[in-house]
Amino acid sequence: MDVLGHPTALWCVAGPADRAIYAGEALGNWIWAICWPAEAGCLIALTELSLRDLRDNDQDLDLPYGAFSPRLTG
Repeated sequence: MDVLGHPTALWCVAGPADRAIYAGEALGNWIWAICWPAEAGCLIALTELSLRDLRDNDQDLDLPYGAFSPRLTG
């Protein structure tokens, strides 16, 4: 995974068997990736992801948003 041009490691985290959970740290911020179903977790390892910090003011993005997934309980 790449965060703002810097390679970033993610580690597998134990969780419910129906999902794959990864966590890591980049530039002082925690990154969480939760994949459902669990088999989709291989996409984290097989694809080259590049993340951006959407809190930066120089973003010109039109992103969809909506209700949180019912799979994320807490």
